[in-house]
Amino acid sequence: MTNSKFGFENTARTFYVPSDWVDRKLKIALVGCGGTGSSILTELFQMFGILTKLGCDGFEVTAYDGDLVSQSNVFRQNFWQHDVGNNKADVLITRFNQFGGVNWKSKPVFFTGEMAATEEYDLLITAVDKASVRYEIGRALDTSVKRALWLDMGNDNHQSNVLLGNASRQKFYGEKRLPTPFELFGSQWEEAAKTEVDTASCSTEEAIQKQTFGINGMTARAAASMLLFPLLRFGKLEHHGLFIDLHQAEITKMPVDPLQWSFYGYQEENIN
Repeated sequence: MTNSKFGFENTARTFYVPSDWVDRKLKIALVGCGGTGSSILTELFQMFGILTKLGCDGFEVTAYDGDLVSQSNVFRQNFWQHDVGNNKADVLITRFNQFGGVNWKSKPVFFTGEMAATEEYDLLITAVDKASVRYEIGRALDTSVKRALWLDMGNDNHQSNVLLGNASRQKFYGEKRLPTPFELFGSQWEEAAKTEVDTASCSTEEAIQKQTFGINGMTARAAASMLLFPLLRFGKLEHHGLFIDLHQAEITKMPVDPLQWSFYGYQEENIN
């Protein structure tokens, strides 16, 4: 049995929050405010209210997105008709600040690998469509000494995956760590980026063919309720990944288990 607050217990493989997260307000960086990003921001707002009423310190959010609200975003994402033409991050953060009583920040820019390595945050949440962006962020963090966690969410038409890991290979005060999303999925992102086509959806019909109704909201809700809330409320997890299939009505979890990680070419000896 280990006494580490950020490690594994025997075969139970329990993951604990970093010890320096205790008794302070955390900083969350949300990258992407589109379908999944706008949904997870709503989940974060509700979670913030619940946690603070339970006596927790809560967190502050900075949202990054350089994109503008388009007509096809209305109804599919958390935007209204009068939001069209305005920056996504600015619209959402202004709304929560005005009506929710928080003081969160928006940055109307596209998040880069350099920003991933230099911006200040405890938890990075990526909700971006492009594999190339996730790969760029992952490569930058892989060689950094960033002491943070990284929650990555990705989806296609009706399937999605959510993975919580360390942001970099850097250990927290010599304790064990989870593999980063880049270590498990980086090779997939690299291959996907080679055939990536950047085409904006001009209509709701086009958009719904790319991502069916509900996949973004389901991904965000699962990430918040099955990973983030128990991690922040109880300080530990026994699973750190989710695989969602809307057509099959299934959610499969990834336990904190090196055997599971080995399916992606990861070896336990890589854990420093």
